Amino acid sequence: SLEIDSALSDERYVIESKNDGCELCAADGLALFAAFGRFLRLSRFDGKGGFIPFEGKLDFTPAKKLRGMYFATHFDNFYHSAPIEKVCEVVEDLALRGCNSLLVWFDMHHFESMEDAGAQALVKRLRAILGYANKMGIGGSLTMISNEGFSSSPKHLRAEWQVQNGYHAEPDSHYHVEICPSKEGGIEEILRARCAMLEYFADLKIDYVVYWPYDQGGCTCKDCAPWGSNGFLKLLPHFKALIKEMMPQTEVIVSAWYFDRFTSYEWEGFTDRLGDEMFADVPYILSFFANGELPPVLQEKGMPEGVKFIEFPEISMWSCSPWGGYGASHLAGFLERNHGTGKSIYSGAYPYSEGIFEDANKFIELALYSGEHDSAFDALRDYMRFEFCTDDEELYEAFALTEQTLARKRSHLENIKVALTDPSEVEHIRAVFEKYNGILPENITSSRNFRLFYLRSLIDSEIVRNDGYSIRSELCQQAMREIDEIYFVNEKTCPWVRPATGR
Repeated sequence: SLEIDSALSDERYVIESKNDGCELCAADGLALFAAFGRFLRLSRFDGKGGFIPFEGKLDFTPAKKLRGMYFATHFDNFYHSAPIEKVCEVVEDLALRGCNSLLVWFDMHHFESMEDAGAQALVKRLRAILGYANKMGIGGSLTMISNEGFSSSPKHLRAEWQVQNGYHAEPDSHYHVEICPSKEGGIEEILRARCAMLEYFADLKIDYVVYWPYDQGGCTCKDCAPWGSNGFLKLLPHFKALIKEMMPQTEVIVSAWYFDRFTSYEWEGFTDRLGDEMFADVPYILSFFANGELPPVLQEKGMPEGVKFIEFPEISMWSCSPWGGYGASHLAGFLERNHGTGKSIYSGAYPYSEGIFEDANKFIELALYSGEHDSAFDALRDYMRFEFCTDDEELYEAFALTEQTLARKRSHLENIKVALTDPSEVEHIRAVFEKYNGILPENITSSRNFRLFYLRSLIDSEIVRNDGYSIRSELCQQAMREIDEIYFVNEKTCPWVRPATGR
C-alpha cells in the first residue's frame, strides 16, 4: 500500500513490511516515487519472475536538499533526438532513484528568434520533458548563459571575446552573438531576448533558473572584464528582476562555472560581493571543485558564511571521446574521489549528462546525494544487482574494471586509430560479459543497460585486437551500428556523441 502523509516533511519516507504486505508512506508524491524505487532495490529479483520482497522497516530522509540532473539537449544526442517517450522513461528512472530537479538549457544562439522553426521544435521537446517531470513531482529548472543572444542580435551591441583586458585565453565556444551589458541598450536587448524565451516556459513548475557566466558567454571589453566579478554581476540584478516578474515562485541560482579559467581574480572579486543585497535571496552558488580543490581565496578565507554551494559534476565525458562512443561507462572511482572531498562542501548537485550510456553514473550520483549510499562502489554494486538481477562477484569485478579500460586517446596523425590507455583487462572483461550474456535471462541481456556494457566489452577487445583500428573489425563496426540504434543517431548527430562507425 502507498500513501502520502502530510505530517512528514523534507521528502521523508517510511517503508515497513507488515503481515503479508508492505506499507510505503511518504511526505509527497515525489517522495512516494523514491520510496517505491527504494522498495524495489531493497527487494530481490531473479529476472525470471522470482521476487523476494523487502522485509523490515526503513525510515529515510534524503541527506541533500537538491538532487538534480542536467540533460544536455544538443548535438542531436539521445535527449535531443530520441522519441520523447524514451526520454520520459529516463525521467521515470530518475524519479524512482530520488531525483527532485531536472535542469535543461534552451540554447538560443543558432536561432534568429523564438519564431524560428528550430526554436519552436526545441521548445516543444523541452516542455514535454519538463512537463513530464512535473507530472511526477520533479521540479523543472532552466539554465541560461547570462548574456546569450539570438543569431540576429544587433551587431553594434555584441560582446567582445578577444584576449585583452587581463584575459589570457578566449572564453570557450564564444558564438560572437552574445551581448555586452556595458554598451548602451545592451541590458535591454539581453532582457528582451530572455523575456521572449521565458514566455514559453512560464506556466510550468520551474523551481530554479541557473544564471551562467561561461562556456560561451561573457565579455572581455574593458567595462565588463573580468566578467565573473564585473559584467556578470552588473547584469544580475536586472536578470533577477525579470525572473521575479515572469516566474514569481522561481529562485535564481548563480553559477561560478569556469571562473579564473580565462582570466584572473574572478573568484576573489566574486566572493567579495557575496554579501551584497543582490545575493540575499540566492539559494545556491553552483560550481565544481574537482577533487575538492578550492580556489585560493576560499582556501585562505574559508567558505563564505551562510552561502550554500551545489556542484555540476561531470559524469559523461571524463577520460574518453566520443562520449559514449564505445558503449556504456561508469566512473565510480572518479565520483568516489570527488564525493569524498566534496560531500561537506555541497548541498546538492546537477550532474552533467550527455546521454544514456552513463546510466550507472546517474544512479551513483543520486545514491550519494540522497544518502542511500556513502560509497560510489557500493552504489555501483547495488546498480548491477538491481539492473542485471545478480550480485555475482565475478561479474561485479569485471563490471568495475570497465572504468580502468575507459580512458583512451586518438592518434594525432591518424584520426581513425584509437589507443586504450590501459588495455590489460579487456580480454578478461569481454570473456566475463560473454559468459553472463549466456547465463542471465534473455530479458536482462537484451535490456539497454546490460547491452551497452556488453557491446562496450566487445568493442574494446576488438580495438585492441586490431591495433587500434576499429574499421578493420566488422564485428566491432556491427556493435557500433547497434549502439547508433540504441542512441537514436540520425544524419545530424555530432561525432562527439556517437560511435565512430565507419570512421
